[in-house]
Amino acid sequence: MSEQDKMTEQETEVTTPGEIPQEEKKPEVPTRSMILMILAGCYLLYTGYRLCKNVLDGVEGGSWGFFAAGVGFIVVGAVMLFKGGRNYLRREKEKRAEQEAQTQVIRETQPAEEKKTMSIAERARLAESLDDVGETETQADTEKEE
Repeated sequence: MSEQDKMTEQETEVTTPGEIPQEEKKPEVPTRSMILMILAGCYLLYTGYRLCKNVLDGVEGGSWGFFAAGVGFIVVGAVMLFKGGRNYLRREKEKRAEQEAQTQVIRETQPAEEKKTMSIAERARLAESLDDVGETETQADTEKEE
């Protein structure tokens, strides 16, 4: 290796203290591709089923070669349907988890409203002070009337 390649390799491997090096992520398959894979899998399953059914029913022109092709279509279609469905569901699950994580971060960053709880003694003092205020107001009103 040349020295430039070694330097580039060392630069990419350097991490800050406490940082966990992340694995390289595989490129994501677009949702469109997964949906097309599911549809193609369904079509291949249907085509394979029809080929096998025609051979078993004895339709003219149906040979055992078509039956073998039908079985191959069924296998390939089932694999495509399974992989496309699994990847689609996995992607949706990741999206939901990401949204939940974002809402959790938002909840944590917003100041939490603290509920003020009062003890029985504090409530009693509050009630007494309200009664005292009410008595002084009624005394002031009666003195004005006189």
